Amino acid sequence: MKTLLSIIAMLGALFSAPADASMVALSQDQLVDASTAIVRGKITEVWTEEDDRGVVWTRAQIEVEETYKGNTTTKAYIIDQLGGRFGGNVTAMDAGTRFSVGEEAIFFLETLGNGRTSTVGLSQGKFTTRMDPYSQEKIVVRFAPLGRLKYDHRFIPLPKAEDRVYMTDFVDRIQTRVEQGWDGSPIPGISNDRLRTINTERLRNINTIEVAR
Repeated sequence: MKTLLSIIAMLGALFSAPADASMVALSQDQLVDASTAIVRGKITEVWTEEDDRGVVWTRAQIEVEETYKGNTTTKAYIIDQLGGRFGGNVTAMDAGTRFSVGEEAIFFLETLGNGRTSTVGLSQGKFTTRMDPYSQEKIVVRFAPLGRLKYDHRFIPLPKAEDRVYMTDFVDRIQTRVEQGWDGSPIPGISNDRLRTINTERLRNINTIEVAR
């Protein structure tokens, strides 16, 4: 069994960034700026695989329902998250994103140096959508169970009334930031060169949409 400490030591090589940098709390604007794609989608399948180093990855396929940033022609993504169980091999990654089939969420996605697609800032880059039983409006909830407790999106606790974030407001803030673009401020765990590249791609996608219209 690989311990959390051993996995953290490997993050630098796998993510091409300091191991602890991705675990720094990121604001919504920082999540937007660091994302190569932001989509709302539904998880249709979750499975695990072992790479040639013996490291286990959890993989989730999402069908895109709406794109807020990135290539609007992409209809599905495979998200890779370090950690999971494959046969008798376990890779522990308690800070990682958890998934369950049927879950609808807003995903902040980045392409890693190894070519995999993952959520920005580990579990920070996924906001599950659910219906507020009182207002009957959709809210977004970021929730990661403690330790290795089984994850099922159907049983995510409902936030207190004062802490609820409505999806329409959340998406409005995303779209506003995407239109504004990166303001040049540094973001922990990602180089300014990388942020400039992402911002250039953002402009290219926006221009492509405008031409198509």
